[in-house]
Amino acid sequence: MVRVKYRYILVQIRCNNREDTAPVTIESNTLLKYIRENIERYYGEFGIASMLRTNVIYFNAKTHLCIIQAMHGPHRFITSILPLLTVAGPEIARYRTLYVGATLMQCNKFILKYQQRYINKTLGEYRGMGQKLKMIEDVTKMRRL
Repeated sequence: MVRVKYRYILVQIRCNNREDTAPVTIESNTLLKYIRENIERYYGEFGIASMLRTNVIYFNAKTHLCIIQAMHGPHRFITSILPLLTVAGPEIARYRTLYVGATLMQCNKFILKYQQRYINKTLGEYRGMGQKLKMIEDVTKMRRL
């Protein structure tokens, strides 16, 4: 029996018409459909056939981070397509690949470091402990799709 290897792609989705601190909402089905359409357009049937086991497994609306699970090998199709994507749901957006890892634990470690830097950068903008604690809770909240 052969083991199936996965790669986890950490992506940041930034909407052009919103501020960096404004939360963005996009459904995993919409994101996957958009990625598959573009992979089919650029790589044809071979590309779309290799994307059968692709899932969006994490999304944080506050920090705009998303983890995409793909099989090892075809994950290169996704990483090469992401800079070409321009839409996130109804809005114009940019996609940045932040990290590609072999395990979900490594992606989570990277997310923790990234979120800590984000908190340190934006914490000075909030006044009062209530607002600061609410922002820290929103950023560190892990939600599975």
